[in-house]
Amino acid sequence: MAGAMLATLASPVPARDPVPAPALAPLDSSSPSPGRPLKTLGHIYTSAFCTRFVTQFNVAAGALVENDRHLDSVDESLSQIQVHYTQRDGALRVYDDRVRLINTVANMMKTIPVGQRAINDLLAQANETTDAQRRTELHESASQMQRSIDRQRAVSYDLSNVIHVLMDKHGAQDTVEYQIASLLPAGSGPVRVDALDAPVPEAGSDFSAELTQTPANKHLTTVQDVMQFGRQRWIIGAAESKAAVAANLVERTCSAEGPSHKL
Repeated sequence: MAGAMLATLASPVPARDPVPAPALAPLDSSSPSPGRPLKTLGHIYTSAFCTRFVTQFNVAAGALVENDRHLDSVDESLSQIQVHYTQRDGALRVYDDRVRLINTVANMMKTIPVGQRAINDLLAQANETTDAQRRTELHESASQMQRSIDRQRAVSYDLSNVIHVLMDKHGAQDTVEYQIASLLPAGSGPVRVDALDAPVPEAGSDFSAELTQTPANKHLTTVQDVMQFGRQRWIIGAAESKAAVAANLVERTCSAEGPSHKL
């Protein structure tokens, strides 16, 4: 597994159409996103239902958008690993890239439970309300946020595996073929075993890829390709946009009620 994933850093493959990865707008940004960007709601209500909804939605939205920013950082780090891996000082550069990934994933692991608790409360609130339209809209918003955070969680787990792979020092002496050969008497024939554990050069130890990455031969498999990183981000962005649309409908009903409405 380690050899297969790290080998993608320098294995030529046919070019593929890239999957668009939308960058969701931060809370104070106007950058484009698929449909309506996810952002916090600004109104304050005295209605128990509306106050609870706005409070929990803002907590969940804040967590999701913060993790989107972390994923922006991840995308940059993974791209840097691709560049640094075959440079002469690649061992040090990739070490720094891995440390950044560790910190980013650790932050996501702290943020995801916060968002999950808020989403759980929104789903519970949807089940409790007797207003059929409001229940449908709130359930749609919370369910789409759940879909987004599920994808964020899955990506964070994949990134944890990437971090472990980058720590794997897998040289020729670590292969099954080498271990079997070392047990045979001197003069024995060559051992031909394929245990899918081909050695992977450490960062900075193989500079041949520098010579092959010409403008005509830039189509290399990346870690993002293996993780389907672009597709994951597109699904996250689409779900958050749907959640924002549904939440806006709930907020409109709260605005229409006025501050003195009692459920």
